[in-house]
This record gives sequence, C-alpha cells and structure tokens, in this order.
Amino acid sequence: MKKSIYLLILSFCCTTAFAQQNNEILKADSGYNGGFETVAQGRQLPDQWHLMYSHAGHYNLRVDHEITYTGSNAIFISSVDTVKSPQFAGVGCQFPARYQGQKITLKAWMKSADMQGSLGLMLGIYDSNGKILQFENLQDKKIKGSKEWKQYSVTLPMPDEAQSIQIGPLLIGKGKLWVDDIEVLIDGNPLNIAKQKVNFNPNPPRIPQYGSNDSVGRFVNLKDAKIYYEVYGTGEPLLLLHGNSQSISAFAKQIPDLAKKYKVIAVDSRGQGKSTDESKGPLSYDEFANDMKILLDSLHINNANMLGWSDGGNTGLIMAVKYPAYVKRLAVTGAVLSPTSDAVDAKVLKSVKQQLDQISATDDRSVKRKRLLTLLLNEPHITVADLKTIKIPALIMAGERDIIKEKHTRTIAENIAGSKLIIFKDASHDVPIEKVKEFNEAVIGFFALGL
Repeated sequence: MKKSIYLLILSFCCTTAFAQQNNEILKADSGYNGGFETVAQGRQLPDQWHLMYSHAGHYNLRVDHEITYTGSNAIFISSVDTVKSPQFAGVGCQFPARYQGQKITLKAWMKSADMQGSLGLMLGIYDSNGKILQFENLQDKKIKGSKEWKQYSVTLPMPDEAQSIQIGPLLIGKGKLWVDDIEVLIDGNPLNIAKQKVNFNPNPPRIPQYGSNDSVGRFVNLKDAKIYYEVYGTGEPLLLLHGNSQSISAFAKQIPDLAKKYKVIAVDSRGQGKSTDESKGPLSYDEFANDMKILLDSLHINNANMLGWSDGGNTGLIMAVKYPAYVKRLAVTGAVLSPTSDAVDAKVLKSVKQQLDQISATDDRSVKRKRLLTLLLNEPHITVADLKTIKIPALIMAGERDIIKEKHTRTIAENIAGSKLIIFKDASHDVPIEKVKEFNEAVIGFFALGL
C-alpha cells in the first residue's frame, strides 16, 4: 500500500505541475498565502491554492475559522466513511523555482484527530518539462492518530535545473486534519528575502526527452538485436553506457554539459530502454561490449571516449581490454570486476537474489527482468591481469557510500597504470544524479586532457 499511494500522489502532482506550467502563477509569483488568510469572495479555497484528491466525494475540505494555529483561517480536511486506502486529499500551491540555493525547506503546523491513515506534507520540484526532480511527502513517517498542533517539515536539495515548486498538506486515508501557517525557506531564508536566480525564465523551452527523442534517435541492426542510440553535440565522440535496467535517460543530467564539447553518443544496451534483444542465452558484458563495437563501426568511429556507470562501467572496462583501439579515454563510476562479497555489499547481492527468486511469471517482461538480475549475480569476470593490459588514460570513480566497496574500487584504479581515482564524499552508487556538478566537472576535465 505504501508504494501505491506514493506513486498515486506522485503521478497526480507531476500531472498537475505540468498542466500548470504556463499558469499565471508562474508569471506573477504573488506569494503562496501560507497562512490561508486571503480568500477571494465566492472561492472555496484560499487564494493561490488548488484542490488535490484521488477520489472526488470521499473527502470534505474547507476553510476553518474556529480551529486555527494563528490568524483567522486554517485548512480543514476530513474523510467520509466510505474512504478506502490508497486515497488522499489536500491542497496544493505551485510557484516558480526562481530562487538560488542549496536546499529548500517546507514547514507547516498541523493538528489531527482520529487519523487512521497518515498526514502528508508534499514538496515537489520539477524541471521545464514538468518532470519530477525531487519529491517527498512524509509518508514514510507514518504519522497517525490524534495530535495537537505541531510543526512538521520537509527538506530537499534544490536542483539547478528546477523550474517550478509544488507544495501541499495531505490527509492520506481516514481521519481529520487541520493545517495552518505554511512556510517555504531557501537555505533558511523566507522567499521574500531568498536569493533569486539571475535572468530566470518562467516559460523556458522544453528540454529534450533523452531516451525518447525521435528527432535524433536511431537504431543499428544486429543479428539478434536492434540497438537504439541518440547523438547530441559535435566534436570528439563520447559514448555513454548506462547501468542495469536503466536507459539513455539515466544520463539526463550529463548530456547537456557533455554535448557542449563532444559528440555524445548515448545508447540503450540490448534489451533495455528502446533496444531490443532476441537472444535467449544468458546476458554478458562481453556481449554488450561487442554490441558497442558494432555500433561504433556502423558510425565509422574507430576511437572514442567512453563514460560508463555501473553495468556500463563494466562494459567500458571490457572494451578497454578486448577492443583497446576503440577506447581513447575511459571514465567509469561504480564498476566491478566480479560479483562477489569482496567487491559488492553482501546485502545488495542478497537482495538481488531474493528479487530473482520471487520472479515466477513467464511473460516477456518477467523474463527480461530475470535475465538482467541474473547478469548482476553472474558477471563480470574481469581479472587484475586484464586491468594491467589497459594502457589508455582511465578515471575510476565511486561514491563514498557506494554499494561497490571502496577497497575494490581502489583495486581497479591501482591496477590500471596512470589512472586517476575519485571517491565522491556523501554520495552513493548514484553519483551522477547526486553530485551532478562535481561529477560533470570531473568527467569533462578528465576528457579534456586528451585534446
């Protein structure tokens, strides 16, 4: 249930944010009326606020003039007897992300009664396409029961590419909820004194949908697969290799910066993203590497820079071993030599095995998932002797909290002559999306050395 209600709220809020992308609220930025004190005549909700719900008729929502934290008004939400989970209701407000800062905090005073579900405090940050960048709603806190007025808060990173912000209190499931005195802070400062972005555009052009961009997307035909790829920018070729069960879109935060300097060739590995796979045997990184060689041959490219993340890093290392002439400089993050507990967190290996054991369906999607999970448990088989054959410049990266053990990452770097090692502080296996600026600068700086 927890996952389903999260997805329901996230889906609704994403749709709402996208639909309101060009709304007048983005032009005026007239404030978010966090005390709910301003209510236009004839309007059910306070100014700047709109209704959010999963099922109409299952909740009552109104302005309360009697039970408030401060001032004359609060929002009151109550469920009807027929409400079922997962269902929710609340109010939302959207405004432009014209603020410059590292973190955004949403605070609200809330009071509850007979709450069998939980309260939520939703903070969503979106890009110019209405795509979610950051999202939290306090659902994991499971705040239930009857509670007197208390201030709750949510804090998220503020991405540079943020275009709009949506906030709102929620009642999830049955109960009664009062909300008052909502406050939004950027690095601890109220919006009226927070630093603003220079030349913020409230209606920017939509950014490309990486991985689904028909204007640049192409296929190369193999004997048992069709490999999908997209090309951006000009200059030296740079091949991007994503991780297990990912696609081109995994590098959405890297492609814009990399395409300013390189001819970026972003590719979906076989059976992932838009690429097909008609093979029936076990998947292998050697097979992936051979696919990339054929792709580069089809593009008449015999030497390229390569950036691989996780599985893509494994493929990149194998390419440097098996097809060294094709690799000019290699950067990898979260790569592994073998799927053992010496290299990978034992809990991760156990989790992958459990997921694999739970797959009993025989439909195409389940078979595909099973093959990809099996790949994680059985591959790769790169040796230290293999690493010592790599003579190209290499950048070996990982997060400080990566699922790949730091000792293992250091072993990879130590056995590639002249390689550079970077361990990103306060980052996990998802360094490219957690440390976008630092990661991009490190990669671009590394590849620039080859010019």
